[in-house]
Amino acid sequence: MLDGKYQPLEPNPQDWLWSQQLGLYLGVYQENLRFFTPKAELVPTPEEVAQQEKQRSDRLAAKLRELNIDPDSI
Repeated sequence: MLDGKYQPLEPNPQDWLWSQQLGLYLGVYQENLRFFTPKAELVPTPEEVAQQEKQRSDRLAAKLRELNIDPDSI
């Protein structure tokens, strides 16, 4: 919005729209509306972040078990 008037947004070459207020692009990824950083990196959803943390936790627990350490006892 400029001077109280809406201004049309021009899509970038990927057809994403820039949000000045968010500092992110808005675009479609795998048929879903998603945010992208200025460097064109996909911003993970809260669910994706939780899944990544779970995978990391599972890997650490497996490594501890390899070292004969019970991760549940720590």
